[in-house]
Amino acid sequence: MKKILLLIVSLLFVLMVSGCAQDFSNKDDNPPINPRPLSQGMSQDMSKEISLYFLNDKMNGLILERRFIPKDADVLKQVILEMIKGPTDEYAKPVFPIGTKLLSIDMQEGTVFVNLSKEFLQESDNEQIDKLKVAALVNVLTDIPSVNNVQILIEGNKVDAIGKYKIGLDPLKRMILVGDVYNNPERIKKLQERADLGKETWRFDPIQLLRKEGGVIGLGSQNELTLKKKSDGTADIEAVHDNKVYSIKLIQPLGEGDNYIWVISNVSAEFTPIPETDPLKGESFIYGKVKAIDYANRIITIEREYQDAQDLRNEAGPDIKVLPNAIIHFMAKVSYDPEGGIKYAERDISFSEIKVGDELGIILTKDKEARAIIVSDNSSISYELNIKVMAPAKNDVVSSPFKVIGKARVFEGGVNIRLIGSNGNILNESFVQATDAAPSWGDFEAIISYKPLKEPQNGILQVFSLSPKDGSIQNLVSIPLKLK
Repeated sequence: MKKILLLIVSLLFVLMVSGCAQDFSNKDDNPPINPRPLSQGMSQDMSKEISLYFLNDKMNGLILERRFIPKDADVLKQVILEMIKGPTDEYAKPVFPIGTKLLSIDMQEGTVFVNLSKEFLQESDNEQIDKLKVAALVNVLTDIPSVNNVQILIEGNKVDAIGKYKIGLDPLKRMILVGDVYNNPERIKKLQERADLGKETWRFDPIQLLRKEGGVIGLGSQNELTLKKKSDGTADIEAVHDNKVYSIKLIQPLGEGDNYIWVISNVSAEFTPIPETDPLKGESFIYGKVKAIDYANRIITIEREYQDAQDLRNEAGPDIKVLPNAIIHFMAKVSYDPEGGIKYAERDISFSEIKVGDELGIILTKDKEARAIIVSDNSSISYELNIKVMAPAKNDVVSSPFKVIGKARVFEGGVNIRLIGSNGNILNESFVQATDAAPSWGDFEAIISYKPLKEPQNGILQVFSLSPKDGSIQNLVSIPLKLK
């Protein structure tokens, strides 16, 4: 009898297992939509966080959603698949039309080629929504380190428009979305509640909010941000993107002070676009240095520069009339990037701000009058390493273990430390995370230990960051030490 009961129980168990089993053999590059974020049930050590952009509930702007993906996932592919799944935020709407599939995605020399099915071409009600679809796709991919441009392909072919929005056939750069920014009042209340509970406390600071959420308007982590004004629940921040200056207005919609969150309210360009020189209209481009200025009659006297340049074939000057509606830009030096050189910011200025000695680029009409002028910044800008080591100091005597203290302004705050002995052998290699990432400064500390030495020797402490593009060493600081 016992054997019969045991047999029945065993059969029931087999039936239960077989009934619960799932078929995982059918692998699909575009699995059915599952709105549950991957972060549920996934440990932080096994995952990494990405930013996704979706349409807001009024479909007149973008909204940020953070999601975790497997640490070893193909990031390019995974961010698109996550966007295809759609948002989990109740105040967000999908970017990808139903049925859109990712056919392939690849990167070549900083340009991502994303190949989508024809469903992505589905037109919306207006051009602005189609533009936002493109912006969300381009901005989410250019958030990824080393991605500079995005080439959108449909069924393997270039297209010059997505819906009603014209994109041309060339790869697209990150897009800044200018205008008022809509914020759902109910969503704002929930974001305030999250911040009050200690989640997303960066929303209490306008600069940090732009660092984290600036992607909804096209800003990236590497953009230069300057707080120009902060009072009465409003903040004005100047942002530099692609050598252009933008003014960002933020507000505190629920109250003023350190305990209330900030939201982006408006984005405006501080420059007027200059149409390119059109030789077919008889236009030409020349360089010159200002020798004299007649402000009353808007005439500049220049000395032609770059004697070996092609523009010397253009007969113009030395006296040039500046048209009343001429666009005048100042190309200011903003900072020095060891990887990319000097960073510039272009903004509008008036004719009265041009000075004797300025170096100019001038677009001339067929009548040899200036319709546009770009003024170069002649000031010098100092080079500053992005890693500073406060301790130990040069030629300090140290013994194991010792502490390394410093500040860093590097990509994702990652700081590498290496201790090298007198014969070139590596005594210690360490990695530490600074408290903030570039372009902000973050603090870092590390405890460095090494095996006992037979006798004191000279050593070199190296502190550096790694390039997100090719893994090469950057911002290297070398400090000679006496090791005990």
